[in-house]
Amino acid sequence: MQSKSLLIAIAAFAVTTTGVHAYGGTKVLQRANISEDQIAALEEAHELRKNGDADSARDILIEAGIDEEVMRSIRDAKREIKNEVREAVENNDYEAFVEAIEDGPLADIITSEADFEKFREAHELREDGQHEEAREIFDDLGIERKHKPERPDIIENLTEEQREAVRVARAANDRETVRSILEEAGVELPDRGWNRN
Repeated sequence: MQSKSLLIAIAAFAVTTTGVHAYGGTKVLQRANISEDQIAALEEAHELRKNGDADSARDILIEAGIDEEVMRSIRDAKREIKNEVREAVENNDYEAFVEAIEDGPLADIITSEADFEKFREAHELREDGQHEEAREIFDDLGIERKHKPERPDIIENLTEEQREAVRVARAANDRETVRSILEEAGVELPDRGWNRN
């Protein structure tokens, strides 16, 4: 079983898998009151991981104080921004939407009011239970939708630190880290299904 600090480092490391931008941009990190040094550490860890140096990446995150509290702040800030996006969509407020997605991954995808209207349509279809139709529009826009885990019972048997590590790894869409954390926690995973898209 991994120590709490290593599990937290692994989870924080998952944040870096696709860079700060994929986690909601620097806006999320600034709103979460992440220091400039911690933002730099996240970016440096991302580069180190891309180059295959996972150990140094984890060390940098630990040295920068990326701990459970920091991860919770990031997650809370991301949730706030997600709620602002949802509210803008539900209120058909394009200007508020543009402000909410500023510096995040959607800013590169939804670049016009026409895109916003398609996004709203997909959102409404999804809310009405028409998931396949919504997915088609999201795909047309170039938005990759994340799927909920197929085995929520697995998470229930983990410690809070392990659950937090898995949540952060999932948020970063890092299936390999999720699998690693679960295996290290002694969870027996099926050969198929858990990593399916």
